[in-house]
Amino acid sequence: MDYEKCTTQTTNKLITASEKNRKLTIKNPSAKVVRKIKVDGCLITDSNKRCDYMFEIIDDPASDKISNVIYLELKGRHIQEAYEQLVATIDRFIAEHHGIKKACHIVASRVPRTGPEVQQLQVEMLRKKQAKLTVSTAQAFVTI
Repeated sequence: MDYEKCTTQTTNKLITASEKNRKLTIKNPSAKVVRKIKVDGCLITDSNKRCDYMFEIIDDPASDKISNVIYLELKGRHIQEAYEQLVATIDRFIAEHHGIKKACHIVASRVPRTGPEVQQLQVEMLRKKQAKLTVSTAQAFVTI
């Protein structure tokens, strides 16, 4: 895995990832160091499931210690498949992100109404991976 080739490090106030009219914007008012890592097709190129992006947040640049990680899947409408891609990526980076606060985002073109399916996936993600799952339509915003 070639981290350098697939990573952009920034302290910008706004950091975005987008694909096919789906977009996540990270608001970074305190200019924390954020590593935006292109996972799908760059960091991981094998046939295993993986999400589109990871964002590693570093509160203190002097320590270079990751405080939070955000996993992102930009998807059409297959929420279950997006969930599986996020779980597979968390599992793949279990050693690197051990003990770090995790959040997962699915930004889909269409999301089923907040019914039992999405709620069940959110509960499952929290229970199995200790990560908060947020499902949004078209665009999502996160403040770090």
